[in-house]
Amino acid sequence: MDLENALETAGRLRDALAAEVDNARGERQLLRKLDTGGLFARAAQRAAFLAEVAGIERTLAVSLSRAAGTLGMTEVTLERLRELAPRQGQALTQIMADIRALAGALQEIDKLNLQLAGRALTCVRGYVEALRPRPRAYDRRGTRAEAPVLAMVSSKG
Repeated sequence: MDLENALETAGRLRDALAAEVDNARGERQLLRKLDTGGLFARAAQRAAFLAEVAGIERTLAVSLSRAAGTLGMTEVTLERLRELAPRQGQALTQIMADIRALAGALQEIDKLNLQLAGRALTCVRGYVEALRPRPRAYDRRGTRAEAPVLAMVSSKG
């Protein structure tokens, strides 16, 4: 029974990772549009995902530990589980392989998203610099001149 719980929990972990991979792919559009509201919402969603995954991992560890005790194992390995419970051990091996693949895909997507975020940041910094350039000249004391302060113009007169 504990091994069945471990299989169910591992399946939940796989499903959560698959959903997060899809969400992370959608993050690219937010970065391209510079959708700050969407990006902040996405960051909150990632935090919730990480908390959920941490809970699922703890539950999986407890289930595997109980299964090991039931099967008389001192150390839990997939190879040993396949020997003692071939059907469930093979199913767990497949799910864990899926989890590793999804985690690798998420890591690659996150790398790409980080590169896109860096480019967006460079673009925004360039835009701000164009609106408020730093003076390139020095004052009479030899220090860099202060940047002019941009004022907001009121349309109310």
